[in-house]
Amino acid sequence: MPKEILTIPATIRSVSAQQKNITIKRKVAAYARVSTDRDEQLTSYEAQVNYYTNYIKSREDWEFVGMYADM
Repeated sequence: MPKEILTIPATIRSVSAQQKNITIKRKVAAYARVSTDRDEQLTSYEAQVNYYTNYIKSREDWEFVGMYADM
């Protein structure tokens, strides 16, 4: 015997309609790491920190909250 399916149409409440224009900033942190103690890796670490810090800060919808590091 087939089951009966009830379809409920979507509705937009006035509160939902108003909130569509609000931009919610996401809190974003970056993670940088180096795998060896060689000098070349130190500049790689600095490059990672600079790149991700600048990238995250360039986004209007993101808030930079910090940098995590594993050295």
